[in-house]
Amino acid sequence: MEVQSRNQLFRWLGWFAMANAVVLGLIGLRYLGSDPGGQTVLAWLYLITIYVSHHVWLALLPLVIVLAPLILINPVHRVVKIVAVLLMAMMIAIILLDSLLWSQSRFHINFLTLRILGMQSWIFTAIMFFIALWFESMLADRVWSWVNAAATRRGRPLAVLLSVFFVIAQGIYVWADAHYYVPVTSIAQQLPVQRGFTAKKLLVRYGLVDISQSRERQLARRMSGELDRPGGVSLNYPLAPLECTTQDLGGSGPPNLLIILVDALRSDMLGQGLTPAMDEFSQGRASQFAQHFSGGNSSRMGVFSLFYGLPPGYFGSFEALQKPPVLMDHLMLGSYQLGLFSSSNMYRPVALDRTAFSRVSNLRIETTPVTAPAWERDRTITKQWIQWLDHRDSAKPFFGFLFYDAVNDKSYPPEYDDGSLATPSDSMSAKLADYKTAVKFDDELIGQVLADLGQRGLMDNTVVLISADHGEEFNENSDGVKGHGSGYSRYQLKVPLLLAWPGIEAQRYTHRTSHYDVVPTLLGRMFGCTNPFADYASGHDLYEGPQWEWLVAGSYYNYALLEPGQTTVTFPSGQYEVRDNEYRLLAHPRFNGDVLEAAMRENVRFHKQ
Repeated sequence: MEVQSRNQLFRWLGWFAMANAVVLGLIGLRYLGSDPGGQTVLAWLYLITIYVSHHVWLALLPLVIVLAPLILINPVHRVVKIVAVLLMAMMIAIILLDSLLWSQSRFHINFLTLRILGMQSWIFTAIMFFIALWFESMLADRVWSWVNAAATRRGRPLAVLLSVFFVIAQGIYVWADAHYYVPVTSIAQQLPVQRGFTAKKLLVRYGLVDISQSRERQLARRMSGELDRPGGVSLNYPLAPLECTTQDLGGSGPPNLLIILVDALRSDMLGQGLTPAMDEFSQGRASQFAQHFSGGNSSRMGVFSLFYGLPPGYFGSFEALQKPPVLMDHLMLGSYQLGLFSSSNMYRPVALDRTAFSRVSNLRIETTPVTAPAWERDRTITKQWIQWLDHRDSAKPFFGFLFYDAVNDKSYPPEYDDGSLATPSDSMSAKLADYKTAVKFDDELIGQVLADLGQRGLMDNTVVLISADHGEEFNENSDGVKGHGSGYSRYQLKVPLLLAWPGIEAQRYTHRTSHYDVVPTLLGRMFGCTNPFADYASGHDLYEGPQWEWLVAGSYYNYALLEPGQTTVTFPSGQYEVRDNEYRLLAHPRFNGDVLEAAMRENVRFHKQ
């Protein structure tokens, strides 16, 4: 075998990658759908630069990672060519299969989805692989002949141009994310393996962007219709126009709605003497749903599942298009006054400013001072909420939202540190003591809110919902898992749900419910919506609906499929694992393909095909 110049082989490798970038780009058009979504000049510039640079890196990186060491060790053209042809033929076959799977289910190929692919899919992939082998072999020879006859410096200008494309694309996305510019963000979510850079916190910290002004400016343009055309992978949400009639629950007009969320409050904190205000509320006025689960182990997915009643796989599309849930649409159409208060900011990581409250003008983005401890900000929003009620128009209904942060931050006022909960045997026990103390503190604030409603005579015409975005874990399973967003145990997913509904007697429910059931309950009972729940959500009525047989929960980077006896966790690497209800690995798990197929169908129902 003839040994070649390493420089010559690297030149061939680069041009072979460029040729395959074109091939992969053509295959990847399926991800964009029928409409690429370029609504403005800037959006088209972003689409072109990100699409080109994305597929260049997709082709170049695998070749460099695999072949660069081979060229350095054994610079033989035939060997390098065979490995390169096999690698790219495999990539073409995989991306063809993945694009088909994505267009049908919004899931990518991993070890879990591979288990439900039928024989026809495997035959198709095998045929595509052998066709790609033949094509790549010819392409490799043509590129080799061309490189041997080409000038040595021809690739440098192209490399510079592609680098500029990458910088321009990422710069545009950083700007668009910070300025709520939907024409760009709606394109980014169509490229499933592309994640644009964001720097909103950094830009705000250095005063380079005023997010409140940027948000209001773009909101005004969207409301005027100038930037409100969905692009690309558009949402078909709801599936049918909702037919609703606002109900009169208390004999004094449309009901008010108050949602109180406590970040990281798990369900077993209630009834232990830590939450006297919430316990009293559940015993006297509110129904308690004792087997209630969030749709996520993180704030982003937990809050999204509550407001939309949809699996976390939809988050990227709704955030990119800044499309609010039907619940908010009806609250705003009903001229509800909005009192929205969050202790932590609304733009990271929950992204309420881009999802549930995306069409709320003059949204209170953050609680000042932002440097104050979480317990102080929790006190601030409680006072501001009560002041807001003082000045609201009593002739109109209201929607209140209070999102407390002290429990998540495990912070509380100095006077609460009486040592009564401390068990200083290890650091985790100390953190749990701080967590419980913060629970007591936030419970007191919630008690103030509930007492104020009672004093105003608003309880009889206000639906009050108290819950959490997710739970918190303190290594209870002795497996090293702690915090949230780190696993899908019951400690991280099971959250309290107290629901006081005028006219409905308070009781304790033990059937399995989830955040997916909240929106169907509110729209059906508050607004009298007669549509099937499936037109706009994945859940059912909390009071009367069937308990879930499976549930999709999400984190910031992966997903899990919960069944009554087991939890299947997926990972970005494509691996998966199955755990029991105690979050112990199952050596011989029972795999339910029908459940996975149902979850995949649910993940695509609201996307236009």
